[in-house]
Amino acid sequence: MTETTGEEAKTLHRLLEIGKVEEESKIQSVGYEVAPLDADIVIIDEVSMVDVFLMNYLVKALFQGTKLILVGDSDQLPSVGPGSILKDLIDSEQVKTIVLNKIFRQAAKSKIILNAHRANEGEMFLSKAEIEESNQKDLKEDFFYIAETNQEKMLSQVISLCKGRLQNYGNYDFFQNIQVITPTKKGMLGTKELNKTLQKHLNPESDALLEKKVGDTIYREKDRIMQIKNNYDIFWEKKEPYETGTGVFNGELGTILEIDEEEKTVTIQFDDGKVSWYPFQDLDQIEHAYSITIHKAQRK
Repeated sequence: MTETTGEEAKTLHRLLEIGKVEEESKIQSVGYEVAPLDADIVIIDEVSMVDVFLMNYLVKALFQGTKLILVGDSDQLPSVGPGSILKDLIDSEQVKTIVLNKIFRQAAKSKIILNAHRANEGEMFLSKAEIEESNQKDLKEDFFYIAETNQEKMLSQVISLCKGRLQNYGNYDFFQNIQVITPTKKGMLGTKELNKTLQKHLNPESDALLEKKVGDTIYREKDRIMQIKNNYDIFWEKKEPYETGTGVFNGELGTILEIDEEEKTVTIQFDDGKVSWYPFQDLDQIEHAYSITIHKAQRK
């Protein structure tokens, strides 16, 4: 967002200075105090992710007269925390609302966009016959539906897709271009088991790769990981152009570059180019990210 607008953008947690690792047990309370925001206009994106606690903190931080603009998709999953703020505000009809519902020419060529609208309307995905009948043969090949009812077969399909099966549709490398998402954490197709299975197939044990075991989890060099807590204090640096700063936040994805047993640190490069060094005792702030939940994919 910063690159697009030329203005500084922050997560709500960072803007309001809440959600630090040591404060996690405190912020689930409407009485939590936040610093006031000195701004004429505050624009909040992805409002479907905001729960009642976070909205409460935001509204309390605004000065009287500050304009608040909320942007979001009420058809996304609701927030993990309590409430469905965006949907309730729209349904109340007490707030000026603008709905963007026109599919523009470029988007209209995408099966993803077309099928998303059909799903919202309770319809089945576009079939091959429908595409041929409507003479939409120039649609992008960006959506595939594989019908399986057996979990073992589903798992086999996921592994196959991650290990090179998509090469016919582009130069897709798992570690650069592919993210597996799933609705749940538990079960054969939940994140916990999928991460173990995908690590085994995509980044297997090797004499060339150092490991660090944390509880029942083995972290290995080249592993895909995700930060799962807001850490405002951890140092990071970027190489091109050179930049330093502090703070890595819940939902940020990265890759383990190095495990140093002598220094007892794990070096992680995040997808935006930040490199941070995690002491072994802070590895509870990350988890594997070969597979993540749909909520995490929406940064909830």
